[in-house]
Amino acid sequence: MAVDTAADRVYTPLRLLTVFRFLTVRIDRLQEEGFMSRIILAALACALITPASVITQSSALDAAAKTLGTAGLRSLQFTATGQSFVLGQPPTATEPWPVRPVKSYQVFVDYGSNSMRLEQVLTMPTPQPRGGGAPFAGEQRQVQFVRGAFAWNEVPPAAGAQTPGVAAQPVAAAERLLWMWAVTPQGPIKAAAGNARVRDVANGTEVTFTVGGRYPVVALINKMNQIERVTALLPNDVLGDMPVVTTYSGYRNFGGIQFPARIVQTQGGHPTLDLTVSAVQTNGFVDITVPDQVRNPTAPAAVTATSQKVADGLFWIIGGSHHSLAADMGDHIVVIEGPQNEARSEAVLAEVKKVIPNKPIRFVVNTHVHFDHSGGLRTFVDEGATVVTHQANVAYYEKAWAAPRNLVGDRLAKSGKKAVFQSVTDRSELKGTNNRVIELHVLRGNPHNEQILVAWLPAEKVLFQSDMINPPAPNAPVPSPTPTITNFAENLTRLKIVPEQIVGGHGGRIATRADLNAVTGKAGTN
Repeated sequence: MAVDTAADRVYTPLRLLTVFRFLTVRIDRLQEEGFMSRIILAALACALITPASVITQSSALDAAAKTLGTAGLRSLQFTATGQSFVLGQPPTATEPWPVRPVKSYQVFVDYGSNSMRLEQVLTMPTPQPRGGGAPFAGEQRQVQFVRGAFAWNEVPPAAGAQTPGVAAQPVAAAERLLWMWAVTPQGPIKAAAGNARVRDVANGTEVTFTVGGRYPVVALINKMNQIERVTALLPNDVLGDMPVVTTYSGYRNFGGIQFPARIVQTQGGHPTLDLTVSAVQTNGFVDITVPDQVRNPTAPAAVTATSQKVADGLFWIIGGSHHSLAADMGDHIVVIEGPQNEARSEAVLAEVKKVIPNKPIRFVVNTHVHFDHSGGLRTFVDEGATVVTHQANVAYYEKAWAAPRNLVGDRLAKSGKKAVFQSVTDRSELKGTNNRVIELHVLRGNPHNEQILVAWLPAEKVLFQSDMINPPAPNAPVPSPTPTITNFAENLTRLKIVPEQIVGGHGGRIATRADLNAVTGKAGTN
């Protein structure tokens, strides 16, 4: 069962039995003091073994269950439109996540099997909003599933096949299971029934339970017996125990059941979903069966890193989807980019120590605040490295890294070391005892992130960048220039940077000046 809150119960059976036996003895000793004394003490015994929190739990949850019609409710389906936002991809450190309009949002929840099917169609505004996120043109359809501990996506049919394929998504399982219980206000009522700790608060009743035996959830029942807000915690590499808050408003009758007209979710303090509900159906049927390839997946490959020599003492640390650059600075090492998570950064650290042995990693350069490029920074801090990043990011990281990390700890949480930052405003330099110079420059006005840095090694004519250019595959068509790539090229012209090698935080190979000219629409120029 996904919902498990036995550890949260205030009064255990053993404690209740102890109290009852004590009071029974007291009643027997007072037999000679009269009938009324025995009645009063017996009533006190009943009050103590039925604490106020248990009474509140029964009345508050029962009233909410009646208001929201959960009796006999096996499944629920609703349709909505709205907005979706890309977590961890802001245009600046202080702005919200970038938006994607939701043309259609359809959810089917089966409470009995802890399962959910979610189909959404996203659209890309024109012009594309500032900030990151995987780019697409026109519309993008996504079909996602969860059942208990298993999560998967529907993918387009393979060549020659007629039916869609599936792709396991084990990393998304916890978030989807939490959303399965929170996407409807009826979900928390069902999850909490008989398995919750309850307390009265000024604006209603708080019901606390866990999902998956691990993830804490607090639901607020307001004075109208409606679920008003649900707060859960999810582990995040940047934000630690990240609050995921869902609010429900505009309750009205949808086909015989009370349901909110608006559902808003925030993660990390900014909206991630804003839905306007148009239709609700109850007790429909859909088959959400875990595919065999999801239930019995092949073992995930270990996170590894390899290296490619770029110049003497300069190595491209590659592997997976995100890459770094390691520079020998004479008596120490500079690593540019600590991406994704601790596992990735530990693999990077191991490879760096292999190709540049016996030297401390003194600095890690963070190109920008996007979570896929900053999730592994804490591992470098624990290693003893100073974080070099834009000045605007320092306060953000200090606040984010101060959050608790009880759900999933990391090296820095265990060691308790304090992060040290070296900030960049517009330009900065890192100099080595071997006379190597790394210039750090801000790409002014870049729509991907306005505080993004590039690293330029003038002696080697090597430029490191993330999310600006990925060299196209040989003989592949070159897409039209985007505002991001155009701004990148304009900034290089402003800075008089003419690279011979463009090393990336992504991509399958090192780009050349010819690649840059191609993606900026200037093929054939020098």
